[in-house]
Amino acid sequence: MPLPYNLYIRYLATCGYDDIATLNGELKKRGLRPVGQSDLDSQWEIIQSTLPKRLIESLGKDKTSSEFLRYMKILEVDELWKAHPTLKDSAMQSSVKLVYSILLDTAMRVTINALLIKGLQIPEITRMTSTKFSTQITERQLGIYGRYFFNAQLMTRSAWKEYIKECGQSEKRIYFIALTESSEVLKTELDLPSLANVGDGLQWLFTKSLLKAKSYMDVGTPEADRAAVMWADQVVKLADKYEKYRSGDQNDFAKTLQMEFDFVDEPFETPDDTTYKEVSRKQDPEKT
Repeated sequence: MPLPYNLYIRYLATCGYDDIATLNGELKKRGLRPVGQSDLDSQWEIIQSTLPKRLIESLGKDKTSSEFLRYMKILEVDELWKAHPTLKDSAMQSSVKLVYSILLDTAMRVTINALLIKGLQIPEITRMTSTKFSTQITERQLGIYGRYFFNAQLMTRSAWKEYIKECGQSEKRIYFIALTESSEVLKTELDLPSLANVGDGLQWLFTKSLLKAKSYMDVGTPEADRAAVMWADQVVKLADKYEKYRSGDQNDFAKTLQMEFDFVDEPFETPDDTTYKEVSRKQDPEKT
């Protein structure tokens, strides 16, 4: 079963982690849930089928030769290796440190994860999260986070179903909304700027209320009749609100259009007879 942080497990394997208990201890430090032996084995299979034997034997010994880094790039884990202390790449170390910090900030992590599930582009996610959480996270850093710790593209519907089972109730609810609702609904739920479609919401409520009214009317008991009357009343109210909303949209459009013409407040001059004759004479000298 795929996991959104499979690539991070692969990175840890290239660091020499081959014992499941030790690996899960490292995952726990990052705020990631433990994995099974099969998850680790599948990453080792990829590594063993990619690396030459001499490099496999050197894993876990902090070998950072150019050949080693070239193979880490093939395995798609070179970014985290560039942040390894032995390479002394201070810029990458600083970036990856901030990436790790996302994992320990529950609110920011869940927000970013949900937006990644929804498939929003990295620049948009960066802009929204930077504003909401007052952080200096960059598109590059968020891209690293998405690849190593929450790669939603790896996940299937069945994989999401299993993954969400282990989430807390609040996190589970957010991810479910991300999987089933529009991006604007998700943004609203996450307290992010959104463009709510009032018309669609009213239409949805109208349809649901109408179905409720019909279902109770078919029952025929006194209790069901009272419920049917209540839902029918909601249908009438929602229909009225929806029609007012629609007509409001049209009126707003008409007002906007009228305003465009109101700005043209200068009179539109029409030529008098003398001017008209003068223009005609110039266009056709033979008439003079």
